Amino acid sequence: MIIPFNAPKTNPIERFANFVPLDVKRIWKNLVNTLTINNIKTKIIEKGIQPHTVRMIAKDFLTGGDAARKAEIVDIGIQKTKQAANVFKMLQYNNIPTAFIKLESPNTILCDACDMLPLEFIVRRYAWGSYLLRNNQYKKDIDNPHRFNKPIWEIFHKHSVVMPPHVNAPTQMEENDARDQYLKDGEWADGVYTDPYIKIDDVWKLFSAKNPIVDNALMNTPILLNKEELNTAINQIIIPSFESLEKNWMEISTIDGPVHLVDIKFELGFRTSDKKLLLSDVVDNDSWRIWPGGYPNKQLDKQSFREGENLSNVSNKYQLVTELTNQFKGV
Repeated sequence: MIIPFNAPKTNPIERFANFVPLDVKRIWKNLVNTLTINNIKTKIIEKGIQPHTVRMIAKDFLTGGDAARKAEIVDIGIQKTKQAANVFKMLQYNNIPTAFIKLESPNTILCDACDMLPLEFIVRRYAWGSYLLRNNQYKKDIDNPHRFNKPIWEIFHKHSVVMPPHVNAPTQMEENDARDQYLKDGEWADGVYTDPYIKIDDVWKLFSAKNPIVDNALMNTPILLNKEELNTAINQIIIPSFESLEKNWMEISTIDGPVHLVDIKFELGFRTSDKKLLLSDVVDNDSWRIWPGGYPNKQLDKQSFREGENLSNVSNKYQLVTELTNQFKGV
């Protein structure tokens, strides 16, 4: 695939840093000089003992609906860590570059340190979820969901867009800051757009992820990947990872039939030691939709939690998914 735009050759993280306020830069500089690099909703990221490594420690915690629903579930962190390790091992078995080094403990993965891109790459085999909100030519059909002949990919920005009158001009804001200021009782304030959709062109334009894409963008955003980097991301990491996972899931039998990979989220970063682009963040049961037999009502993934299913059932589904990923090739 050829991406029709030219982007600056500077480091993509540096490009975005030019738009970050100085006080945020100072906070970040202080953070990276401490043991704990990041303490987020469902995991803690710490510096590893070896140079250019990090430890990703999973919490026994799930969130859904922009953290509107939260729950502590015993050993869910162990389940997700094992799933992620199994996914990383399988992808490495298929020669896909990842940051994974080893499973260090039941809830801890050791990885190469990476400068993470504030982007989410979504790959879809089925028209489902937020895709239906942006593409109303497809309808939610639980009995016959639309299946794409070839997987399609989209990119979303992890920084929210905040619009006037909250601010003087359209502004991007880091997710946690936006949540602290504009999320009340599980509802976002009007004019705040989380995980905006990125339309790739000569410039990157941001749109609401929950409405059809129209001509008027919310705002432009810095280009974080040039043409060559984006081609590498899509054709050497994102699509091969999806196809490898899809193949492995389809080879696993359940009482309802083989497991269908519906869609999945990937996050990438540049390895700090050599600037190589890698699949950097964990992929686990929070990252995908999976339907045994292709039936949406048989879902095994985090969507069950988002929809308010009993926590015991959610825990059992995560344990089952761990057992199923143990069957991946290369594990």
